[in-house]
Amino acid sequence: MKTALILTAAALLTAAPAAAQTDTRFDPAATTFTGWVRVSNGEFQLFPQQRQLREPFSRPCVSGALPRNLQRTAADLSGNMVRFTGQAVNWDANKTNSTLNHEGSRITNQCGGDYVILATDVTVLR
Repeated sequence: MKTALILTAAALLTAAPAAAQTDTRFDPAATTFTGWVRVSNGEFQLFPQQRQLREPFSRPCVSGALPRNLQRTAADLSGNMVRFTGQAVNWDANKTNSTLNHEGSRITNQCGGDYVILATDVTVLR
């Protein structure tokens, strides 16, 4: 019994670092957000892993938008790894409305996350 407890504890300790390495959340305090992008209905969804692009309702992801003129051309970004520059804003602060306007672009938070990205620039990485 004692051996089983020691083995279980050792397994948990070795699994913890692996779990930390696979953490897929984005940092809302950051000013750059890197991931795989899908553009849908005038906003983008940013995913930490490429495989998520093939999964229709994959989570976690973060919704966001570029200013209107840039967002109109953003459909070409789908499927690419990109880096958005901007800021994250808390979605809960927007409870009185189901959309958020970002310089003419509408964000509906299709990812359903706690925050959305108000992007100012995008760079395609691959």
